[in-house]
Amino acid sequence: MDNTPAGLQLETVTTLEKVTAEEWDALAEPEGFYMSHGWLRSVERESGASVTYLLVYAGDRLVGGLPLYEVEREHNKFYALRPRLELMGAGGDWGVAGSHRGYSCGIPRAAEHEDAVLDLLLAARRELSPPARAGSLFLFATNRTAAALHRRGAAVDFDCGDASLYTGGKSFPEYCARLDSRHRRSRLQREYARFLAAGYELGRQRLSECLDEVAPLLANLQAKYGHSTSAEEIHHEFADQATCLDDRSVVFTARCGGRLIGAAVMYEWRGTLYARAAGFDYGALRDAYEYYGLCYYLPIDYMSEHGLTALHLGIGAYGAKVKRGARLVPLWTVALPDDPADTPRFTPPDLTHWQMDHGPAAAAEDWRHPWTAR
Repeated sequence: MDNTPAGLQLETVTTLEKVTAEEWDALAEPEGFYMSHGWLRSVERESGASVTYLLVYAGDRLVGGLPLYEVEREHNKFYALRPRLELMGAGGDWGVAGSHRGYSCGIPRAAEHEDAVLDLLLAARRELSPPARAGSLFLFATNRTAAALHRRGAAVDFDCGDASLYTGGKSFPEYCARLDSRHRRSRLQREYARFLAAGYELGRQRLSECLDEVAPLLANLQAKYGHSTSAEEIHHEFADQATCLDDRSVVFTARCGGRLIGAAVMYEWRGTLYARAAGFDYGALRDAYEYYGLCYYLPIDYMSEHGLTALHLGIGAYGAKVKRGARLVPLWTVALPDDPADTPRFTPPDLTHWQMDHGPAAAAEDWRHPWTAR
């Protein structure tokens, strides 16, 4: 462990096993589940990338951390670096920092040491970079982290929107009553009633209890949208998640005669339910809004029972999510160079259309560019 002039200590490790979930998650909470201890531990188990964690301590107390990934091969196009670098007009070799999986990343740090911790972590990151490296990319960075990195010389480009539905812990009928239009309320009520009337055997399970049944259904959905991920690959990925996150998992299930025909895999963390994946036996469905029943409506009632206040729905399909009451915030690609001369130069995107298209769901205070954030 190295002492620093600010009285902080820096340590480098290759696993989060040394750190307790409680101390890491207390710092990671503002950045979300995909920076949590359990999620990062599951990512450690994946092939294709190695990780180094920079840890900062004030005495015995953890006050900051930053994962750094060396990606040997990327098998998921959503995390590909080259298209993002091309959009930013950047060349050369860039590493990945913050998170290698999950659609949100940041830098866990204690508020009272924020500037000192960030400066120490970013300096250590630069010292560990290979000689030919241009810098580090933060994929799907939150507003909080994008703004902090921009103040330290990073280039920031828009990546995508991120959707969450805020229920306040209300039951489905109570949640519907709060929606801003009668048409929207009627739509949700009609869809849920049709789903419940379809006669499915509905349940909730831990991921480990139903993984063998769930994996082929998840692969079906991937195939429907043009992805070639096999059931075996999905089983391996979610087995890693079950190892590290089973006690946080909730799988909402629909069965016919005991056979699983639909499932939505979610994780409960810090008052929010995070939707991770869904899958179906499409030939067995009854045209009863099964996707929304499993991915929105059953979870809302579960959240009411368990004191959860938000359903994180993630990226994509924004129209459907907004129609059901979701709010959108931006996620960013952040390029932090090792040498300021390598900072990408490009025209910042115009994001006004997001507010025009989605209205209050894309609130102006959330959609300020990080370089204008205070």
